[in-house]
Amino acid sequence: MSTVFVHVGLPKTGTTHLQDRLWRNRDLALERSNLLYPGVLMEDHFHAAAHLQADRYLDWADPAHADAWPTMLAQMKAWPGASLYSHELLATARPEHVRSLLDDLSFADEVHVILTLRDLARQLPSVWQENVKNQRPASFDEFLASVANYAPGGPHDQSVSRQPFWEFQDYPRVLRTWAEEIPTDRIHVVTVPAKGTAAPGDGLWERFLSVLGADPADLPITGNRDNSSLTAAQTEFLRRLNSRIQPTDIEWRRYERIVKHQFIGQALRHTGEGKPLGLTAEQRTWAAEQSTALAAAVVDGGYAVTGTLDDLQVSLDADATESRVPGTDETLDAGLDALAYWIKNMPMPDDRRAITTRAADLARRAKRRAKGLLR
Repeated sequence: MSTVFVHVGLPKTGTTHLQDRLWRNRDLALERSNLLYPGVLMEDHFHAAAHLQADRYLDWADPAHADAWPTMLAQMKAWPGASLYSHELLATARPEHVRSLLDDLSFADEVHVILTLRDLARQLPSVWQENVKNQRPASFDEFLASVANYAPGGPHDQSVSRQPFWEFQDYPRVLRTWAEEIPTDRIHVVTVPAKGTAAPGDGLWERFLSVLGADPADLPITGNRDNSSLTAAQTEFLRRLNSRIQPTDIEWRRYERIVKHQFIGQALRHTGEGKPLGLTAEQRTWAAEQSTALAAAVVDGGYAVTGTLDDLQVSLDADATESRVPGTDETLDAGLDALAYWIKNMPMPDDRRAITTRAADLARRAKRRAKGLLR
């Protein structure tokens, strides 16, 4: 029977970890688990999701990658077993996007949807940090004020600057959107184990594979790609840096290449010790109330849960050291450490001027020699 699983995120729920391991195990998945993880490149899943919502992700829907989805679709059509399409950008799909995707997947006997969910105490700091990594200068307090204002049932005061969060993290809405087109018994919620509680063989990887009907023992290759956290001081340095390099100063493609991929990926990740910024006791109380309401929608919808909804509950125990905003000296040290590491380890740039001068000199000498001016 032809079955297609569509993993729609949510973002910051271990999706990078899952996708990396799936890609590394894709040959074994075909041979041992009758599971196809399609694509020519791992990034094809991203490009397919961006092109599905080209109106929203205009900057990312690169025409050069317009063939990613048709190629993946052809691979899935040709495969008689189960296939998996996975990208967290699908969390923002509107009803018309869902219908378009399901029209393309009409060849399948069944289509299933998977949502991975994590508690708000971890999601809120993680999403804010990801926003900072993507050129946003809002402080954590400004971010949390926006989240509270635009929460389901919140005041929605339009004078409050809207920060990206609920369009990706309002999972009752995401579930309802997909449930309009897919039976609820084919919509699966996989919870990320609460911090420090995962028993052997019951981690996110194992839970996710159980929905796919795959045995973790058959897919043993571990990944080395993840979206690891920066320390509180590193994030604060980057946030302050962002205030000087907003889109009016530097286009996204340049920011992505130089800041995100090189400075963050090659310098900040290799320096600094400490934890990311966390929630205060008061913020945890608010997050716990929101989490209870969000999880209730999963129960009311009758969706299948792998793991336990207890994983989505927020502990009220707060560590004051984790919620302390770093000072200026600490922030500056974090940036200087990363800059020093980058200077010491970055590849030596080509001296284009020296190369051009040398080439011109050689050409001049050859010309003079041809005229008999050099002996």
